[in-house]
Amino acid sequence: MLYEYVNTFNSLEPFRRTATLMNQTPGPPCLLWRTQDTEIGDVENACWIGSCLTRFLEREPDIAFVEDIPKANGELLSRDGKPIQPGSIFRWWYPLSWSFESFGVRVINPNCVWVAVRDKIDSYATLSCAKSFRVPKSFAVGSSAEAIALISRNHNIFINGFVVKPRTGFGGHGVQVGSLDEAPKEFAGKYMLSERIVPELFHGYYWDVRVFVMVGKYVGGLVRLSRSPVTNIFQGGHVRPITDKLAALLEPAALEAVGLLDRAATVILAQPQAIESPLTEVVW
Repeated sequence: MLYEYVNTFNSLEPFRRTATLMNQTPGPPCLLWRTQDTEIGDVENACWIGSCLTRFLEREPDIAFVEDIPKANGELLSRDGKPIQPGSIFRWWYPLSWSFESFGVRVINPNCVWVAVRDKIDSYATLSCAKSFRVPKSFAVGSSAEAIALISRNHNIFINGFVVKPRTGFGGHGVQVGSLDEAPKEFAGKYMLSERIVPELFHGYYWDVRVFVMVGKYVGGLVRLSRSPVTNIFQGGHVRPITDKLAALLEPAALEAVGLLDRAATVILAQPQAIESPLTEVVW
């Protein structure tokens, strides 16, 4: 979504605010790449993100290859083989040992946040106590038969239909949206069944929003539009800035949501031992 933000607003504000955090640490800033990440492309990837961050970093960042990370000593190896004691690490979609967090390294996108947000059932539970918004009523399910049975027992919840999606994942993959007279198609695994909230169509388009909070400040939002109920851009949606009126409604909700998730991550990080969780495992 950072790439969508930059293209829509012609602004690098999220990177500036992230770099400000990284500049506050005494050790060097580090970027995490794979050995196959070699060039800055025109799509959102680790190299592109690094190029945007570097504009605002006060020190030239060290680049470490994820394949070379030691497991438990809080140290990185630069791509030229030099040992680094990082002050901060920007971690994109790559695995990273808990040792960096436990050694006090400032990790952007740390494991404790991944554990708090990657399982949609868990993150919905964290957000369920919010005062400025509500989350859809949701159930953990493992098959379409289980989802169908839940829908039949809870017509008051599913009066507008249902949404089925993988509990972890992104890009709109595996998402089903159906009306009350439809049944979920076959699926199996760790999924979530939710009530369907149907917004008023915007000039004939379905829509949803993505808002950005960086370092405790709301920095804008995007609306995704599609003729299909699944609005993700990977599934054919397109993007425009949200209106000022909608921003005024969403800013308090966005700040509250981030505060709740940050608190959940802090509790996870405070555990005496690192949590062994598949939510920190990455396929890359």
